[in-house]
Amino acid sequence: MTRTLMLLLGVLAATAVPAQATPIEFLPIGTWQGQVTAGEDPPHEATFQFTEAGKVCLTFGHPGDATGSGTGTWQETGPNQFTYALTHDVILPDGTLAAYVTVHHSAGQDRDRFTSSGRTDVTDPDGQPVKSGPSSVIATRTSRTNPTCP
Repeated sequence: MTRTLMLLLGVLAATAVPAQATPIEFLPIGTWQGQVTAGEDPPHEATFQFTEAGKVCLTFGHPGDATGSGTGTWQETGPNQFTYALTHDVILPDGTLAAYVTVHHSAGQDRDRFTSSGRTDVTDPDGQPVKSGPSSVIATRTSRTNPTCP
């Protein structure tokens, strides 16, 4: 009886131990500064925020330039790998909505640096296709704090 009880307690203890979560250094959680290249357009800077809950937010632009922001989702796909998809707007300096951009990327991460590539689709404000093509990002993490993005 004692041997059975000890075996049962051992099984219960083994199943009660939570699985080790992936350390944050191997996940994109935090805030990142990146360089975005899309087709023939000149590269531009963007800020990415990845939350623990699987949300990604993007902002870009400076006063006097086109700006934009948007949200989407991300998910881990393997060790040091993740995918993300988001849609953001493009606002001209005069405040006019110029376009919507949808991005679908696969990323590889090396601690506080990630590179990603995939497809970018641009539509006009009415949703009509304007252009599509490859895009890429090179980014460096500036904070490992779980961000709060809209």
